[in-house]
Amino acid sequence: MTDLKQTSLIRTMRPIHLMTALAMYLVGAGLARYLGARMDLSALGLGLSWLLCLLLGAFLLGDYFKISFETPVLPAKYTVPPSEDQKESPQSNLRLFGALALFSSAGVLTILMELRGGITPAVGVVLLACFSFTTLVVAPGLKLKYSGIDEFVITICLVIFPPALSFYMLYGEFHHFLSLGISPFFPLHLALILTLRLRSYPEDCRADRKTLMVRLGWVRGIFLHNLLVLSAFLLFGAAMLFGLPQRIVGPVFLTLLPAGVLIRIYSGLEHGTPVRWPLIIFLALVVFFLPLYLIAFTAWVF
Repeated sequence: MTDLKQTSLIRTMRPIHLMTALAMYLVGAGLARYLGARMDLSALGLGLSWLLCLLLGAFLLGDYFKISFETPVLPAKYTVPPSEDQKESPQSNLRLFGALALFSSAGVLTILMELRGGITPAVGVVLLACFSFTTLVVAPGLKLKYSGIDEFVITICLVIFPPALSFYMLYGEFHHFLSLGISPFFPLHLALILTLRLRSYPEDCRADRKTLMVRLGWVRGIFLHNLLVLSAFLLFGAAMLFGLPQRIVGPVFLTLLPAGVLIRIYSGLEHGTPVRWPLIIFLALVVFFLPLYLIAFTAWVF
């Protein structure tokens, strides 16, 4: 029972997606630091706390309405559909109260940021857009989930808004380094989501969940995944051509080897190669998080 509760807690927190938002937030702050912005740690802490409260609140609210913000990265054997009694259980009500408490905390943090003078027009736009897009995914009645575009909205929430928030809080205005530094992670994260969708593909088909992978079909979905991974590295190369320093972008090309292995494995699935999910999930996480770590590290160190 204890193991089941721990698993449920991990599924609710979705550590992979929280880690994505945190790492992207650090990338934005690192790029601002590289450009000479003063490191205001209190502003960074407030922004990060606001972001985590928003995401955790959205996770809990989505679980309460049975509209999951995003698939937890856990083995499928832990996925147990809720019964009718569980839907109205005290634990379910606890999710609702937890979500409301976290959203209230985000509101208080917004007031604190305003009192510090940290909400510039650019920061205000990012805060509003991040809140709007995040709640759109889990809002009941909008039917955004399984619409075929929720994967794109989730990627925007986790990959675009966090670095934009930290960058604008420190640097104060737009710089092309921001778009050059974070744009390759959009296709990489979308490819990671497609991997998660492929793992749940049989279950999604049986439940008639119209995910992007189901709408495309697994063969075309795999082709899109490989295309997204390759396009990400092309964007990294283009970023260097357009001025992003090589010492920041260059190390990410170390990820080409695991990316090539993952593409080869996926290409073999069409010819009946056995599916090794632990290896595929591991490589998918490496292909996304290793470039993310390398850019965050080089932006903060150099």
